Amino acid sequence: MMRSPITVERALMAVALVLLVLIALVLNGTWQSPDWLPAAPNHRPAVAAKTPALSRVELPSLANAWQTPLFSVDRRPDLQPSATQAASSLSGLTLTGVLLDGTVQLALIKPATGPALKVRLNGQLPNGWNLRAISPTSATFGLGERNEILTVRRLRLPAPSTPPPLSLSREDLHEPAP
Repeated sequence: MMRSPITVERALMAVALVLLVLIALVLNGTWQSPDWLPAAPNHRPAVAAKTPALSRVELPSLANAWQTPLFSVDRRPDLQPSATQAASSLSGLTLTGVLLDGTVQLALIKPATGPALKVRLNGQLPNGWNLRAISPTSATFGLGERNEILTVRRLRLPAPSTPPPLSLSREDLHEPAP
């Protein structure tokens, strides 16, 4: 069924009238924002306080800062081995590998602490020992009249076990379900 144009016109006029009333109420201030509390006063000082300038510190007065360990309880320097103690033997060093090529002859050394070292033939370790000779499995170091030989540690698999491997019987395989 078709509506007459007059009823559609009246419906549109009613919608327009409702919208006009709503606009009038908004402009009149009927739906104003809620009453908020007053704004907090600005507590910034009118004149900023001047920061005092830091005094200049001389470098020698900071010597204790780098000569003592920062997190040590007693703040004393770590004991450093003397040159004679460090050079007495190669006990803390391990020969990890040897590189022998036509012109290159290197020994790869791993100290107990610190980074690995590469030493060329006739080269010197930090503790004073010289690499005098090198072979595929060892390196000979010398200090004065003393010689010490470091060999490459060869890791081997353990011996095979003697007990027979675990085996299951037929009864174990066909165990009834509970």
